[in-house]
Order: sequence, then C-alpha cells, then structure tokens
Amino acid sequence: MKDIEKDKQAEKMADLTFALLEHCQLKQEQMANNLDLTVAEFKLIRSFKDDHNLSVGELAKRMELSSSRLTRILDGLVEKKFVVRELAVSDRRMMEVKLTASGKKIQEAINEIYIKTHRDILELLPPGADESVIFAMEKLRDAMKKWTMS
Repeated sequence: MKDIEKDKQAEKMADLTFALLEHCQLKQEQMANNLDLTVAEFKLIRSFKDDHNLSVGELAKRMELSSSRLTRILDGLVEKKFVVRELAVSDRRMMEVKLTASGKKIQEAINEIYIKTHRDILELLPPGADESVIFAMEKLRDAMKKWTMS
C-alpha cells in the first residue's frame, strides 16, 4: 500500500477513534446520570469488577488516578454509603475499600445498564455485523495496547 493511501487510512482511523471516544464518554455520562452517580464514581464502582474489596493502591492503579483524586471520589461514595474504608487485616498500614450492601446493589445496576446499553447498540448494527465489529474492536484494542506499551 502506498504511503498516501496509508496516510488517508490513518487520518480516517484518527477521526473515527476520536468520534468513538466522544460517544463513549457521552454514553458513560448518561449511564452515570441514570444512577445518580458522577462519571468518576461510576467508573470507580465499575473498576471493582468481581471484587468487593480492594486496596486503595489497587483502585488507584486500576483507575490510573492520583491518590488525592481517588480520595475525593471515595469521599463521595462513602457519603452515599456505597463504600467504606477500613484498615487492611493483613497489613494495618494499608487501607482497603469495600463495597457496602448498597454498593453491591449499585454495582449490579451498573453491570445491568452496561449490558443493556451495549445490547441496544448491537441492535443498531446492520444484521450480521455484530461478530465482525467485535472482532475488529478486539484487534484494534490489542494493537493500541501494543502501541502504548512500546
């Protein structure tokens, strides 16, 4: 492929990824608003994945946040009674964050709305395109991860 063609493809990919990022951010804002959460609170609860308690350090790493920014988000979630902070049993110098019963319920709600939203998006694709879109997204994710790690 000629350099000019490759440059045109790169420009189109840049435009598409920029637009996709904007739409993903809007999607997260809408989902967070529907659950009366800030986007940061939404992301933090989602970052627990299958865990119900994590160290502050692990949360900061998963969210790629400074400890001061993480503290402000956690303060809001503590106030809403979705998480509690406790000293770690294994090491009293470390702080753990645990989902409360309400936090576990909101985590389930987040997972449900996430799945429903993406099911709705899949329904908007042309018939039969869902598998190829997911395949292409996986390949793009892998290539972007490889590029960021190099």
